[in-house]
Amino acid sequence: MKKVLLFLLLFLLSTTTVFAESTPTVTQKNYTVAIIPYLNTTEETKDFVSDVVQAKYAEEFTTKSFNIVAAVDVQKALHTAGYDVSNMELPEKDVFAAVAKETKADYVVAMEITNLISTRHMSFFSTKVETKAKLKYKFYNTSQDKLTAFQTTGDSENVATLVGNVGYKAPITAALNKAMNSGYDKIISNF
Repeated sequence: MKKVLLFLLLFLLSTTTVFAESTPTVTQKNYTVAIIPYLNTTEETKDFVSDVVQAKYAEEFTTKSFNIVAAVDVQKALHTAGYDVSNMELPEKDVFAAVAKETKADYVVAMEITNLISTRHMSFFSTKVETKAKLKYKFYNTSQDKLTAFQTTGDSENVATLVGNVGYKAPITAALNKAMNSGYDKIISNF
């Protein structure tokens, strides 16, 4: 009986050692990210829209894995590259490359709110606000000299039944957050 227990103990120790050795160690690299100020080309100009986007846009990159280039340095690089924000267009690849070079960024990110539609539906028993947001991203990878463009969407609805009125802030905030979360996930999948 002692031999069987000793054999089982040795077997368990050896498998634990094998599994411990085969587990890969994860090394975290710090990436430098230049974030170009977002554009809002929709007709929705309420203050809470800019508050939501400003709070969320760069927030995702504030983890240990990222170093964010100072906004002043990004603006300087954009100006040097000849980017004109008044055109209300996201920059082209050459501007992204210039920003990356001047700021020494590994990645450059830009976002545009292209569509933000809220509709109110009223019936006898309820009021509902539906919101759909569409965001356009451009993401530049310096090491590959590659510009990736994609769009994300988010939607939300807010319902009040019988008594009460429904505002636009909560569904717009939720739709923008969903779209930005989706955009961040796509960006991270390209790292």
